[in-house]
Amino acid sequence: MADSRTAVLVAAVIVISGGPYVAVASAETAAAPRATGTAEVHERAGAAGWQGTPVRVEPLPAAIRLAGAGASWSLRYLSTSWNGRRTTVSGTLSLPSGRPPRDGWPVVSFGHGFGGSADACAPSVTGPSPWERAVQEQLIGAGYAVAVTDFEGIGTPGESPGIDGRAEAHTMVDIVRAARRIAPVSRSWASVGYSLGGHAALFTGALAAAYAPSLRHVGTIAMAPTTQWRVQTSGPAFRDPVRQVNHTIPYTGRSLALTRPGFRVADWYTPKGQELVDLAGRICVTEMLQTVAGVTNGDVLKDPPAADDEFARALADEEIPVMRYPKPVYIVHGADDELPVTLSEMTAGQLAGASSDVTFVPVPGVDHITLLPAVAGRVREWADRLFAHAP
Repeated sequence: MADSRTAVLVAAVIVISGGPYVAVASAETAAAPRATGTAEVHERAGAAGWQGTPVRVEPLPAAIRLAGAGASWSLRYLSTSWNGRRTTVSGTLSLPSGRPPRDGWPVVSFGHGFGGSADACAPSVTGPSPWERAVQEQLIGAGYAVAVTDFEGIGTPGESPGIDGRAEAHTMVDIVRAARRIAPVSRSWASVGYSLGGHAALFTGALAAAYAPSLRHVGTIAMAPTTQWRVQTSGPAFRDPVRQVNHTIPYTGRSLALTRPGFRVADWYTPKGQELVDLAGRICVTEMLQTVAGVTNGDVLKDPPAADDEFARALADEEIPVMRYPKPVYIVHGADDELPVTLSEMTAGQLAGASSDVTFVPVPGVDHITLLPAVAGRVREWADRLFAHAP
């Protein structure tokens, strides 16, 4: 837990959350499409609705660009919030270098792992983690545009809805719509995600066809996705008062106070816990891990078992949709991951039982972080397969 290298690893047992912020787009307009020579793409995509409308487009700072990328931007765009209203979301778009194919660059919408819900934790601010960068640069090198949403409320004013599969999916879809308004990219796209972003990618695979029928979703790749919430929260790690508190618990209280009717932080959290809930709005995961080192469930929660039951109820709607997914699904997970590989195995089994085309790949000898560099080449190959087999 104290090792900074586990900052995202431990975030695998992720935040129970939601948030009510709705940032309606201002009069900001994205002048970048015409300035970058993609006016024809802007016009071609302009018949779509407000979802995915860019409201701000700026060059991506050189320090966080992907190696091998061509034109790259940070952007803000409109999406559908967790509560069904219009919201503004931030993210990045990176194109391969060189001349685009006739139909535009195929797109990978990438869901990132949880690094905290403060704006300073957004990948559009920090750049991708080194392990996520390994995958994204493989995809750029293979000729895919890479769009990375920050997810709602991270990178924009207001609170993050955290674990909300539908909102996650909306932001992953709508950044593709935004990309088509600012760059020469194709209608064909795949959802790829890691950890919490793997949860997002799976939700996207279930909802994409209905939410954005004008796009051509070709399939999903989920790397170490956070799934099976009921199983994750049922053990003593969350219920035993003397166990060290999971660093996500402060983020949980902050979100539920905003999204769960009747939930009051002071009813569930001790004064120490309330301080941590407040802090969760300002610091990222690495700092939170250091802050809660040596702090127990009993130090933070008034009644850990009762609080755990409440958190589990809040997560009930965030289980991965078990249905026949319209397009193929790949799920890959490290055998040495502290987020047990059996959770992904269970999820894959449920999807297979619902007649989805799902491939589950356990990878020996790697954990939650070392998985991504180990499978970056395979992710590129799977993406090639998904796009090659799409109609």
